[in-house]
Amino acid sequence: MTEQNEKVKLSFERKDATKGYVVLSLIGDLDMWTLPVAKEQIQKLVDENKVKVVLDLERTNYIDSSGLGFFIGTLKKLRDAGGELVLISLNSYIYGIFQLIQLQHIIKTYDSLEEASKEF
Repeated sequence: MTEQNEKVKLSFERKDATKGYVVLSLIGDLDMWTLPVAKEQIQKLVDENKVKVVLDLERTNYIDSSGLGFFIGTLKKLRDAGGELVLISLNSYIYGIFQLIQLQHIIKTYDSLEEASKEF
C-alpha cells in the first residue's frame, strides 16, 4: 500500500465562486495512479450539485491517456447533471497534447479564470 501512496502525486485546491461555479486546481500528475482520487473529487462536486466546474491546470505537470479520458468523462458527467466543464491555464505540454488529439474542440479551454468565468 505504501508503494501506491508514493505514486499518488495529485492534490486539489477548491474555490467556490459567487457566480455558482467551482474552481478546482489540479496540482501534480494526472495519471492512472491518481485518476481514482480525481474522479472522487468530481463525484463530490456532483453530489453537492456543483456541476459548473473550472479545472485549473496551471500546476498540473503531467497527464497520460487515462488523464485525457478523465477530462472527457468529467465533461459528460457534468453535462448529464446540467453543468459544464472548462479548463484554464494549460501549460504548453498539456495544450500540445490537446491539440494533437483535437480535444480543445470538445472541451473549452481558456488562458485565465477571468475569461472562463464568462461561460457562466
